[in-house]
Amino acid sequence: MERAENGTQHDRLLVENNQNAVAIALAFIGLGTYFTVIRNPLLPLLFGEMVYINTYLFIGLGILLTIVCIFGFVAISRNVPPILRLYAIVLTIALILQFCAAAAALIYYRLALNWNAEALSYRMKNEYHLHDNDITRSVDELQKQYKCCGAWNYHDWQWSGLENNSKLAVSENSKTPSIVPNSCCIGPYPECGKIIHPSNIYYKGCILKITEELNSTLFIICVVLFGLAIVELVGVILACCYWKAPKHAYS
Repeated sequence: MERAENGTQHDRLLVENNQNAVAIALAFIGLGTYFTVIRNPLLPLLFGEMVYINTYLFIGLGILLTIVCIFGFVAISRNVPPILRLYAIVLTIALILQFCAAAAALIYYRLALNWNAEALSYRMKNEYHLHDNDITRSVDELQKQYKCCGAWNYHDWQWSGLENNSKLAVSENSKTPSIVPNSCCIGPYPECGKIIHPSNIYYKGCILKITEELNSTLFIICVVLFGLAIVELVGVILACCYWKAPKHAYS
């Protein structure tokens, strides 16, 4: 009788833990969807969809965990040791995969800082006001929104297509651009980009401010992953105890 009660309690703990995991999985999907809806539409155009890999990571992990939890409910209801063992293995694999995905995202964001800066600098120098009107509008809106100028700083506009087509006299020894877009100006007015002075234009670049915004969502991912890891680890331990116990203990 006592063994049966212990089995029932163990079964209830497994179900409750699985329910907690489902709640976290749905939170993952919800947060990923939320970040996708509110994301800055300028960034994918300038950097590509990979810039929002964290939102896809949220949704992907949420879907994976939901599938694992559904299998968990089936395993618990069947009360068959081999299925419970398989559930423990699958849950362990899911735990490993999510940490690998989180580590890959962290590494990507560390490496992507220079990649994104180079990509943005290239577009500013070679595509702004030259080939693609969408790029021009996006760069202008980006600099206004983040109150910045250039990728790393305003020097990125030196020797750009904008400067070359401005017909302004450019000294080969000059260390500053002769012109920047009007969107770099603190208080925009016609041709304000020709006055290169800290009282008139933003000197700091956009890439660090963009990275700070993206890293804020990455921090949320790490916090949620830590909570999820605890729930999954408890689930693995309970499932292992369940299928290793004598079969009559749960009958």
